[in-house]
Amino acid sequence: MLLAIFLMSLSSFAFESPLSTPAIKSVKATKSPLTAVTKAGDGRLVAVGQRGHILVSDDSGVSWTQANVPVSSDLVAVSFASAERGWAVGHGGVVLKTEDGGMNWILQLDGHQASKLVLDYYSRQAEADPDAEMFVAREELLIEFGGTQSLMDVYFESDQVGYVVGIFNRLLKTVDGGNTWQPWAHRIDNPYELHFYSINSGKDGLYITGEQGMVWRLDEGQQQFVSVETPYDGTLFGAAIGTNELIVFGMRGSAFKSTDQGESWTRLEITSEAGITDGVIFGNGGVALVNLAGELLVSRDGGDSFAPQAIIESMPFYGLAQISSNHLALVGAEGVQNLAVMAQDSSPGESSVSLLESDDLAMNLELRHVTQ
Repeated sequence: MLLAIFLMSLSSFAFESPLSTPAIKSVKATKSPLTAVTKAGDGRLVAVGQRGHILVSDDSGVSWTQANVPVSSDLVAVSFASAERGWAVGHGGVVLKTEDGGMNWILQLDGHQASKLVLDYYSRQAEADPDAEMFVAREELLIEFGGTQSLMDVYFESDQVGYVVGIFNRLLKTVDGGNTWQPWAHRIDNPYELHFYSINSGKDGLYITGEQGMVWRLDEGQQQFVSVETPYDGTLFGAAIGTNELIVFGMRGSAFKSTDQGESWTRLEITSEAGITDGVIFGNGGVALVNLAGELLVSRDGGDSFAPQAIIESMPFYGLAQISSNHLALVGAEGVQNLAVMAQDSSPGESSVSLLESDDLAMNLELRHVTQ
């Protein structure tokens, strides 16, 4: 009898997989770690983070509503192709989709399903692709040990076409909005199966960044990601892409700029040695970067020089988004501590950063802390 009671008590504490456990609603969700934030359409912000938390704001980050999410896996990236349709990815190899602007999400793919589709795909390619056997062996090992490969970033160029990237050369593409996925490990020059950390696009092209200073650019004609040589051998966490410039950044405060699709690079002068986690390029030479030291670094001259901006409550920052031409949103280790960047005349003693200029008026952007 006592044994039965003991076993019943143990069963009540049985492990519940985050892949099948919905995210818990919490009034403290805005203070939990958030890893990425993006715009959904013109007026909405969507942020993702630990334990499956997804938050939505329709007032530039002043107030947030927690979304309904079917998993409690840590989420690390989010991308919207339109105001309604978006995707989020993270640990456990999860791919989530929303069709209502981020309020409700469904699970489209997890790491176990991804391993099976990769195994099936390359098993069929054994004769046509000399690398297929290697891909098959790796997936068989992953399946044997019950593991999953985390996805680190997602990018959708339309409601139908998108990519997800992750650790150990994980690269998948969809052409039907995530209903089905095709492995693309054979379509990238990554023989050592390095981790991918970001995928981002601009007028300059579609780029992936990863370990050992690696950058890859999509060759549209060949439908192949080709490696781009950089002067760095550390991890590159991401890229900011403007009209004519590409800035990649990563560990130890390292950042590099190219204006010729990676043919040549200039190292940017960053005084901090903290890892740079995210960045955005504005018009008229404005660049903003955030790092793990809780700094917002801003340049007015296209990245030639940067200055840290005063922040009321600093924290390690993981992501930022440009809401409008004069407004930034930041997320990090302590959740939603956005910095709204408001255009107005500066006054003596104010901490301000000029990101916008015109021929008639230099507009200073005051950093206004948005409290929660």
